[in-house]
Amino acid sequence: MAHCSCGLLTQTPFASICNRSFVKPQQQSRPLRPVPHVRKALRQSKAQAWAVQAAATAEVGKLIAMTEIPAFIPRQDLMDQLLRWAYTEVQEESVRKFGLPCKVLRTEREGIPWGFVTSITRDGVTLTDISVSFDEEVVYKYDWVGKAADGFPQMEGNAEEIMGKHFVIRKVDDNTIDEQTRSVIRLLCQEIQASINKYYAFGSCFVDDAT
Repeated sequence: MAHCSCGLLTQTPFASICNRSFVKPQQQSRPLRPVPHVRKALRQSKAQAWAVQAAATAEVGKLIAMTEIPAFIPRQDLMDQLLRWAYTEVQEESVRKFGLPCKVLRTEREGIPWGFVTSITRDGVTLTDISVSFDEEVVYKYDWVGKAADGFPQMEGNAEEIMGKHFVIRKVDDNTIDEQTRSVIRLLCQEIQASINKYYAFGSCFVDDAT
């Protein structure tokens, strides 16, 4: 069965994903004016990785990509920005950027924006639906980082439960996809990766090198 296996093998928070083969580590582009708390996110996320695997014939709920988001990153702000980005850059620019039309539908959790579903279409027919969202796992955010008796750092202060430990991309149908559709999914993942990298580095999904 034809398939493409993809993985994040670099030590950056988000590396190139959804390529046909494993990629070598790459250096991040030089940041412009990274906000202080986001530079910490970059350092803490160096060990995080996307676990990626995409197949030409995928079962329902097929995992495409997943990465852990640092606890102090505000989930609602990140998703609000990603939604605005998705409506403009994915839905409105899909034919130009990906070669096929895409439609974006927001999803919610208890009335809070929690992700979106991208429907990839051709001639008015939906080829596949790709879900982009936080998961239902909990991560704990502490007040500060202290030092343990052995000299190693340890989390201290009050522990706050943060819902949405991972950022997950899934194929949510059992439709067989062709090479063009698979290429669109790959490009979509790369665009999402770039947008989250911008948020990590600058606190905005809309910053570019010209800003």
